[in-house]
Amino acid sequence: MSEPATQSPDNDWHVKELQRGQNEYVHNRRDDWYTEDDLVESGYRRGALVDLFGKPVPGHDGIIGWTVSSVAKIEQTQLAPAYELLQSAFGAFNGAADTMTSRVAYSSLDS
Repeated sequence: MSEPATQSPDNDWHVKELQRGQNEYVHNRRDDWYTEDDLVESGYRRGALVDLFGKPVPGHDGIIGWTVSSVAKIEQTQLAPAYELLQSAFGAFNGAADTMTSRVAYSSLDS
């Protein structure tokens, strides 16, 4: 019959390193959420957040906002393509906002 395996000093070191690494990293659930203030600090207008991302929802620990993944999905699938389309349609964005605003204001007079 074979002898039971004993841990070598090298194995003990690996186990201790794994445990140390696990103890050092604690996921902050707050990192998974954007609050209204977070998005405003990122450059979004406060009044546009619900139109862009929907109503904020309650999360863990009483936080109210949007998940990072939902914001990223909307940015990647909706906002980035729209930005690229507008940029190609109006050229450089320095005067594009004024051009687009005047076009939208003009077309709203037709309704």
